[in-house]
Amino acid sequence: MPTQALALAFAASIYPPAVAAVIALGRGTEVRSRVFAFVVAAGLVTYGVGALILYALVELGATGSHHITPGAAVDLALGALLFLLAVRLHRRRPDPAIAAAAKPDGGSSKIERYLESRRLAFVLGVILYVLPSPIYIGAVKAIADANLSTSGELASLVVVVAIMLWMVELPMLMLLAVPDRAASTLERINLWFASHGRSLAIVAAVGTGVYLIVNGIVGLT
Repeated sequence: MPTQALALAFAASIYPPAVAAVIALGRGTEVRSRVFAFVVAAGLVTYGVGALILYALVELGATGSHHITPGAAVDLALGALLFLLAVRLHRRRPDPAIAAAAKPDGGSSKIERYLESRRLAFVLGVILYVLPSPIYIGAVKAIADANLSTSGELASLVVVVAIMLWMVELPMLMLLAVPDRAASTLERINLWFASHGRSLAIVAAVGTGVYLIVNGIVGLT
């Protein structure tokens, strides 16, 4: 299991909208089933998209020591995308839906109004994770670069997805085990993310972008 993939997966896990969604789904009735449907959907779509990216990278020859130039170009492109993402996050105003979801006494948020069933919770999980972030693509590429067997690559992808989704997996386990006690704790955590999540995401994007660009430059030279 490449350590680069693990580090990138952890960086990709910083996703405040998903945390806000889990908190919103944890309110009301049928908490366990709705939160479970959301996390299952997020896991399935993340793994499926990652498998497709892994296959594409191998078929395009953008992995391994025998294809240094294409692989380096991918790293440079992903690093540049992350810098653009950081700029966009810095300039973009907070999403009103996320801000509303962070306030337990601030009325019904858009997420809460439209996610009152397991089916819609599943759909939300797909929507939030169907578009892979550049950091996640970088993590998948690190797996492809490790020259593992097909089974090894797919097993490593399972680990990467599990790490990437820890910010929704942990709240899910808390809500499944102790929903009453977990609710207040998660509300406080979500309030913190509402205030600091954007800054944390910007730091992760810039840091990972620097790493990928340096890795790409080394690959080209």
